[in-house]
Amino acid sequence: MPNRAEQAPPLPVVAAIVAGDPEAIPETLTAIERQVYGPRRVVVVGGDAALRSLADESGVDWSASFGALLDAAAPEVTHVWLLRPGAVPRPDALRALMADSERAGSALAGSKVLNRDAPERLVSVGLATDVFGVPYRGLDEGELDAGQYDVVRDVAAVDGVSLLVRLDLVRGLGGFDPLLVAQSAAIDLSQRARLRAARVVVVPSSEVEYPAASDAAPTWRDEAGSIRSMIKVYSVLTLFWALPLAFLIGLVESIVAPLVGRWTLVTWVRTWLWNLLHIFSTLKGRRAARRGDVVGDAELYRYQVRGSVKLRVLIEVAGERVTRRLGPEERSNLADVTRELRRPAFLSALVALVFVMLATRAVWSDGFPAFGYSLPLPSSGLDALRAYAGGWNPGGFGSTEQLPSLIGLAGALQVLLFDSAVLTSAVLIVGTFLSGIWGTTRLLRTWDVGPVAGILAGVSLMAGPATRALAADTGVGTLLALGVLPWALRIPLLRWPVSWRERLGRIASAGWVGAILGLLSPQLLLVPIGAFALWGLLNVSDRGAWRAAAVAGSGFLLSLPVLLPWLDAVDFGAYLGRGSAFWSPGIVLAVSLGIAFVATIIAVPSRLALVAGWGGTLVGMGAVVARSADFGGGREVKHLGLAIVAIGSAVVVGIALEGVRRVVEITGWRRVVVGAAATAAGVVAASALLVVVPGRAGLPAAELAARIGFVAVSEGNPAASRILLIGPVEMLPGDSRLVRGAGYRVVSSPIPEMWEAWLPEMSDMDFALEADLEAMIDGSTFRAGEALAPYGIRWVISLGDTPLEEVFGSQLDLVPLGSREGVAFTVEGDPPVRAVADDGTAWTRTSFGYEGEPGPGRVFLAESSDVRWGPEGQIAGPGTSVSAGEGEARFESIGSRSAQAMAAGVVLLLLLVSSLVGRLRT
Repeated sequence: MPNRAEQAPPLPVVAAIVAGDPEAIPETLTAIERQVYGPRRVVVVGGDAALRSLADESGVDWSASFGALLDAAAPEVTHVWLLRPGAVPRPDALRALMADSERAGSALAGSKVLNRDAPERLVSVGLATDVFGVPYRGLDEGELDAGQYDVVRDVAAVDGVSLLVRLDLVRGLGGFDPLLVAQSAAIDLSQRARLRAARVVVVPSSEVEYPAASDAAPTWRDEAGSIRSMIKVYSVLTLFWALPLAFLIGLVESIVAPLVGRWTLVTWVRTWLWNLLHIFSTLKGRRAARRGDVVGDAELYRYQVRGSVKLRVLIEVAGERVTRRLGPEERSNLADVTRELRRPAFLSALVALVFVMLATRAVWSDGFPAFGYSLPLPSSGLDALRAYAGGWNPGGFGSTEQLPSLIGLAGALQVLLFDSAVLTSAVLIVGTFLSGIWGTTRLLRTWDVGPVAGILAGVSLMAGPATRALAADTGVGTLLALGVLPWALRIPLLRWPVSWRERLGRIASAGWVGAILGLLSPQLLLVPIGAFALWGLLNVSDRGAWRAAAVAGSGFLLSLPVLLPWLDAVDFGAYLGRGSAFWSPGIVLAVSLGIAFVATIIAVPSRLALVAGWGGTLVGMGAVVARSADFGGGREVKHLGLAIVAIGSAVVVGIALEGVRRVVEITGWRRVVVGAAATAAGVVAASALLVVVPGRAGLPAAELAARIGFVAVSEGNPAASRILLIGPVEMLPGDSRLVRGAGYRVVSSPIPEMWEAWLPEMSDMDFALEADLEAMIDGSTFRAGEALAPYGIRWVISLGDTPLEEVFGSQLDLVPLGSREGVAFTVEGDPPVRAVADDGTAWTRTSFGYEGEPGPGRVFLAESSDVRWGPEGQIAGPGTSVSAGEGEARFESIGSRSAQAMAAGVVLLLLLVSSLVGRLRT
C-alpha cells in the first residue's frame, strides 16, 4: 500500500529531529512518514558520527546544527517542525498543527502531548511559567484526556516535544539556544518570540504521543536554563527584583525540601554557578533578544502564574504528606491555609519577620546595650513607675526632677511582664520593629500600595539611614516611637465612619495611639499634625486631607493628659535645647534617596507621585530640623528631625517600589525612569541589612558593660557604692559634666540603669564634688579616696583618653586595678557606701531606699539634700540624714505628681475603651 504522505503534496515544512536517544529516533521517523500531509524535508540535527550514520541508513538528511539547517533551508520552506526523539505524532498531527497555527495567526505553535504508554492520559497542553521561568503544566497527575483542553489558546510556552515555528521568526531570533536542554530551549524560544509580539499557541487537534518518563535532562540544567532565559528577556526593572527573589526562593527550597524527602541544595548551587560561568554569553544573548522593537514585560506576565512554582510544588508535596493523616474536614481547613501561604504578602511578611528576629536578636537575649543613653532598664518595673509618678530621680546624686515618660511606660509594661527587664526590652524592641513594618504597610495601603512594597518600606523605616543614625545616637525613646508613628498617620487617613459612635471611636483611637507615641518620644506628637497640614496643602481640594488633619489634632489634644506628670513638670527650653542637633547623612544613601524621589515624581501615576512628593518634602523638612544646632536645636530636636526623615524616606521607598507593580500603567521612557527609582529605593532598603549583622537594632555595642563589668564581682556589696566615670564625653553614659574641660559623671554600681541616663540640675553635692575634683587637679589634695568617700564613690574608672587619668594616678589612697579595658582605681581601706549610720555601719540600698539595723542615731545618705527623705529627714551639708529608728530610709513621693500619673492612666484606659466601643459592629 502506498505511503499516506505520498498521496498528498508535502507541506512547506522541514521536520527536524533534535539529537537525542538514537534508539528512539527510528520510531519518530516512521511516524513522520505516516503523516497525511508530510514535510518537504526530514533532517536529524546534531549529534555525533553515529547519529549521522543512523540518518543515512534511514534515508533522511543530517545537519550538524540547527543554525546550519536554517541556512540550508530551501526558499519555498516557510516553517520548521521540531520533534524530540521518541515523539510519535499521529498521522494528521502536522496538518492540524499547520492549519490551526495559520488560522490563529501564530508564529509558534505546539502540539498536545499524550502518554505513549497510556494514550488516554495527558502529558502537556502547553505550558505556563511563573515569573522565574519555571514551567507549570497545570495538569493533575494522570489526568485523562476528555477534550477539556481542546481549544486553540495562547500559552506562555510550548513543550519541546513537538513545536512548529515560522522560519523567518526563528531566523530573526537566532535559533535555539545551544547551551540549553530541550525543554528549557523551547521555553526560551517561546519567551523571545513573545518579546517580539509573536503569538504562541497550543493546538490540541495536533496530537503527539511521547513516553512520559523519557525526559532525562538533569533538573539543574532546566533550572539553569530558566535563569538564563530570565536574564535574556526581562527588563532591568524586572530583573532587579526577580533575580534576587529567585535566588532566595531556591535557597529556601534547598533548606526546607529535605523535610519532605527532596534534596535540592546541590541543584541550587549548580544552577547559579553555571549561570555565573556563562554570564557573558547570556548578556550577549540578551542584547540580541532585546534589540529593536520589543513589547514590555507585561506581555510576558499575562501568561504566567502568580507566585513561585517551586514553592507551590513544595507546599503541595508537604500538603499531600499531611493530608494522608487527616480527615475530610481537616483537609478542607488545610486547603484554606495553603492558599493563604501562597500569597506574596505572606512570603514578604515571613521574610520581614526573619529580618526583625535577626536585627534585634542581641537585644531580646541581653536587653538594651549599655552605651550612651541606651542603658539596661531598671531591675524593678514597679520602682521605675513609682519614680516616674513623683518618686526619687536616681540620676547622679538624685533629685526630684521629673523622669522622662519613657521610664514610666517601660516600668508599667515591665510590671505586666513578670518584672523582667530583659523580657520587657525584648518586647519593646521586637514589638517596635514589627509594629513599624506592619504600620507602614497599612499606611501605604491607603494609596493602594501593594504589600511587598509596603513591607520593604517598613524595613526602610525601622532600619534605614535616618533610623540607624538615630540608633547610633542612642535615641531609644524615639527609636521605639517609630514603631507607633505609622499608625498615628494611618488612623486619621481611614475612611470617615458614618455613625457618631464610630467617629468618636476613631478620634479616641487617634488619642491613645498618640499617647503611646508621646510617652515614648513627646516631640513626635508634632509629626502627625505637621504631616497632615502639609498633606492638606498638597491636596487643597481634598476634604479628606483636612479631615485627617483635624482628627490628628483632636488625637493630639486627647493624648496630652496621658503625658502627665511629665508634661506639667518639664522645662521645654532645657528639654529641647540640651545637646546639639547636627546630622551628617551618608552621601551614597542620600543620593540614592534623592534619585528615588525625583525619578518617582517623574514617572509614576499622578496619585502616587503626589504621595511621593509628600514623603520627599517630609524628608527635606526633617533634614533641616535634624541640622538645626545653629538655631538652638538640641538632641531631642535632632531625633525629631531624624524621625521625620525616616517616615518620609519610607513613603518614598514604598512608592518607588510600587512603580514596579504599576508598570502596566506606565509607557515609554517612563518605564526606564521607574526602573531607576526602584533601583535607588532598593539600595536604601537593602542598607537595612547593616543592622542584621550586629543584631542590636542599630544600637552601639555595650562598651560600658565591658569596661566596668569587673565591679559586679568585687568584694562586699558593690551595689552599696557608686562609680566615678571619667573620659571623653562621647564615651560617658547619658548626660555628663565637665571639670576644667574634662568629662566625668557619677553612676550607680555595678552598672547604671536607664533612669540614670539624664542628669538633673546640679545640686549641692554636685558643686561639692566639682570643688573636690578641682582641688585634685590643682594639687591641693592627694587623698582622693578620702575626698570621694562622702559621695559613696568606691571606684574611679576611665573610659578613654582623659587628663584626669594622671590626676587620679598621683593620689596616695587610690589603688590601681589591673583592667584590660583601661585605667581604673579603687579607694584604699573600707569601701565607701552611699548610706552610713553614725556608728559607721553601712546601710544597704533597696528598691525603695535604704535599710539597716534600727538604732537611736541617724544615717547619712549620699543623696542630694531633700527633706522628703524620711523618717525625720534633715539637710546634712550637701547630703541628707534620716533617723535610724525604723531601720529604713525612704523618699516620700510628691503627691501632686502621683495623682497626675494616676489620672493619666485613667485617661489612657478611657481612650482605649472608647476606641473599642467605636469599633463594635451592630
